[in-house]
Amino acid sequence: MGVVDRYLADLTTGDEAGGQWANLAAEIEAVAEGKASRIEGDQVTKAVFFLAHPLIANCDREMGFTCVDGEWRAEG
Repeated sequence: MGVVDRYLADLTTGDEAGGQWANLAAEIEAVAEGKASRIEGDQVTKAVFFLAHPLIANCDREMGFTCVDGEWRAEG
């Protein structure tokens, strides 16, 4: 099983699947609402958002995205 398949399995069928989806959705929502404390990258081919996790106290997050053939994809 590849990395992507394992990640998808964790999000959908793993013991913490519900919490994983809630955390991921909250992080994406925080970025969309402009709550990132800093953004790095050219924002044309790469963007990295730094933010305090919206659901977990004292947890800083870094979310990286790369544009591949016009489609933005999460890194890592």
